[in-house]
Amino acid sequence: MLSSLLLGSFAGAQHALGGPDHLAGVAPFAAARAHRAWHAGLAWGVGHAAGACVAALAALVLRDSVPGLAERVSERSELAVGVVLCIIGALGLRALVRDHAHAHAPSSSSLARCLGIGALHGAAGLSHLFAVLPALALASPAAYLAGYGISSTLAMCAVAAGVGRLTLLPALRRRAFGVCSAASVLVGAYWIAASV
Repeated sequence: MLSSLLLGSFAGAQHALGGPDHLAGVAPFAAARAHRAWHAGLAWGVGHAAGACVAALAALVLRDSVPGLAERVSERSELAVGVVLCIIGALGLRALVRDHAHAHAPSSSSLARCLGIGALHGAAGLSHLFAVLPALALASPAAYLAGYGISSTLAMCAVAAGVGRLTLLPALRRRAFGVCSAASVLVGAYWIAASV
């Protein structure tokens, strides 16, 4: 059981940190939260784990009855992720231009958006979920999946906290927020181009 948990933990952290779309999805929210940036990472990570679980279960249940469903859903959801990343970044850049990047404390609705965006990311790209399915051959697939979900969430908390630390410095706050927002637009545009 411990080996399954450790393997899942390694795979989850690698997955979370290895995707520029993941980083671009959480960074603008983290940059806007400063002291509580890790909350954005937590919300995103929980959403990602939930979305991945729902998508994996749906893919397993429907794979025989609807051939090619996983691939079609994956393509469309990756396009949706690209669009959402562009919107996140554009809204951040708009706030920066209007000089509102520092004016208001982020609301709990921004955490709800992080949760939803994480869920969309988790449900998108079903191909990465099939990399997790070998866990079924392990002695404890539940431990593997738990380790995967927990470590990917903790990795995103760490990333968000790091971004938040940058924004604690007044001289870097606007720049960090702008860079995170611009990166979100660029990664989103790439994701859109790659999925069409």
